[in-house]
Amino acid sequence: MNKAGFELFLALKNVSPRYFAQYHKVKRQVTSLEPSVGEGVTGEQFVSLLKRLNIEPNQSTISRWFKSCGGFKAKAFYNKTVLIPIIAIALIYKAKNQNNQLAKVS
Repeated sequence: MNKAGFELFLALKNVSPRYFAQYHKVKRQVTSLEPSVGEGVTGEQFVSLLKRLNIEPNQSTISRWFKSCGGFKAKAFYNKTVLIPIIAIALIYKAKNQNNQLAKVS
């Protein structure tokens, strides 16, 4: 793990302690999404990124993800260091929901 990956791992622990242990499942996806974030995006752009990734959490879930940085606002600008751990959480959220839906169908 390089320095950036380690810093992301620690940031993820601060944002969502219950999800940080599952980071290894999504780290490749997070790395591939970093260029689409650039130096940062607005809240609206972040929500549209989630939709492109087929991640559709409710508003309270998004607010909970942004709790550590003062809450979610659609017009606010969030820099890359704040967004990358939240993107990791969103990808883990998606993976967990897909697994739960598969379990319900079986």
